[in-house]
Amino acid sequence: MYFPYMRGKQFELVALKTVAARLKTDKVFPIIEPVNDNLTQLISCIQSLNQYKISPHIIINPEVGDLANDSPDSLNLEIAKTGTSFIPCIRINNQNLQYVTNLLDQFIEDNVNYSLYFQEGILSKVDHYTHKAMYNIIREINRYPDDFANKLPNSVVINDSFPAKSRNADYSNTPQFFSDAHLTFTKPLVEHQVGFGDYLTIDETWTTGGGPAFVIALHITYIDNDTTHMYVKHSVSISNPGDQSNPAGKFREALEELIKFSHITPSLNKNTLGFQEYVIIHQNGNYPGLGVPKKLSMMHHIETISDFL
Repeated sequence: MYFPYMRGKQFELVALKTVAARLKTDKVFPIIEPVNDNLTQLISCIQSLNQYKISPHIIINPEVGDLANDSPDSLNLEIAKTGTSFIPCIRINNQNLQYVTNLLDQFIEDNVNYSLYFQEGILSKVDHYTHKAMYNIIREINRYPDDFANKLPNSVVINDSFPAKSRNADYSNTPQFFSDAHLTFTKPLVEHQVGFGDYLTIDETWTTGGGPAFVIALHITYIDNDTTHMYVKHSVSISNPGDQSNPAGKFREALEELIKFSHITPSLNKNTLGFQEYVIIHQNGNYPGLGVPKKLSMMHHIETISDFL
């Protein structure tokens, strides 16, 4: 099972809403960490997912953004009163344990389904909570003692798989290995693993926004037909890398490279909604701004994995 980890930025929520109808509802379980205090777009996204019988896992005590808080009570109530179907997911570490156990006790008493998102191995005994959780989510398996990770039932491992660079100009033109988690989760990495996840075509680092780019890079993932490993292709603009002029022209350069690559790469899934939108933009010659490509690459990535599983 695949657990894409998304932050509640507008383009991420729109990506999830748009691709929802294409997802295998028994294979894909989105995790959303809300970051904006205006919950309108988040609620709209949950409602769209519910239409296709998807109940996302919502981190009700986010670590970053406007809603960063160790106490999960208020956000859980805000979302719950909208009548949407979601799984409250509680971020848990040694520092916030006292804040979350009261709510977990209430969830257990009320028979509310919940999931746990561990940020480290917990020093206190938490078996009572982990055994009643739908899923126990951990990130970067090497951050946890083996005896802790291997005791977690129904565990999900989230990896930061995207090979991010600090500058777009530093991305290699050669496709890079992205992940084989869609294969290895069935072996598994930890004793009771049932699923895997990633941060899609961005890394886990939290940023509030970006400015004009000197170089524009588009990212597209694909599962190689021969190895069945996932790779990512970076398509990078080449003109005037020393200034921020002509973003539309630089976008067209990067998009032209992406489309050319797709023609010589039969492994790339060209039927996804995200890739098809790239094709339309290429045919029309318009410049959609830089938020749209991020959305399209995320849509393509989620659908590519969903189709594989």
